[in-house]
Amino acid sequence: MRPPLLALVFALLLATPLKITVDTSDAPDLAPWAAEAKALVETWHPKIAALLASDNFTPPSAIFMTYKKNFNGVAATSASKILIAASWVRDHPEDKGMIVHELVHVIQSYPPSHAGWLVEGIADYIRFFHFEPQTKLILDNPAKAGYRDGYRTTALFLAWIEKTHDKQIIPTLNNALRQGAYRDEIFQQATHKSLDALWAEFIKSL
Repeated sequence: MRPPLLALVFALLLATPLKITVDTSDAPDLAPWAAEAKALVETWHPKIAALLASDNFTPPSAIFMTYKKNFNGVAATSASKILIAASWVRDHPEDKGMIVHELVHVIQSYPPSHAGWLVEGIADYIRFFHFEPQTKLILDNPAKAGYRDGYRTTALFLAWIEKTHDKQIIPTLNNALRQGAYRDEIFQQATHKSLDALWAEFIKSL
């Protein structure tokens, strides 16, 4: 990332203070956990904004976090609204990483695309390789895995590309997705290898 761009990101963040609204009315017992999650968002919002910075973009500064008792799943994000399953938090109070994953989606602010696998992969890449790098990701069944699986599989693949082929692969993909201009050929342009060739090499490296 170019230093002037990084400086601009922090200048914009200072100019637009972060406002986080938390609603635990549906699960009042989770208020202490929600307060910790709010503090986590306050700490990681500028870090993720820096990792996913791009020209002429200001990340959302108003975030809404709602805990719902009748929501099946883990969490979901729409625009700057994060919906969190109360039952998941009660059963997995240690899972602060899912908050970071959803916060990435808020900051991504990508237009709709057919690259959902990549959007989720970048979110998990930031979660597991920046927020909780102590977690060692592995592919349980490489023979059945694919780069379009998204989430942890794609995150592991992206981290490998970053390490072995192109240190700027995440900013490059982020820019393309944010502009609505993502194409698979971007991997070829960045690494001189197709996605399929990269995946084959990645699997072989395991």
